[in-house]
Amino acid sequence: MKPVRIVFMAMALALLFSGCMYVHTVEPLTLNMDRTPMTSVEKEGSLKLITFPPFCGSYQLVAWDSAAIGDIAKKQGMQEVYFADLETLSILRVWNQYTVHVYGK
Repeated sequence: MKPVRIVFMAMALALLFSGCMYVHTVEPLTLNMDRTPMTSVEKEGSLKLITFPPFCGSYQLVAWDSAAIGDIAKKQGMQEVYFADLETLSILRVWNQYTVHVYGK
């Protein structure tokens, strides 16, 4: 009976803390791609921040860089922006990095 209890507790903890240890997602920032031209030109910019404590309201201790689409386009010399994606990386909810991938010409 003891091994079953240990397995059950491990599964419950895994479900409880899923997404707390490591998160890596990519999602579109552009919702309507109906008449959007496709391009292979990609520029990116990242916002990095450190938060603490990770589960009690999360205070941002340090943040640097920019993930604004306009800033990325201006810094990289883009004339037109067609669409963008957001990539999120979080480790223990303490280290957070948000990278915006901008596509255009």
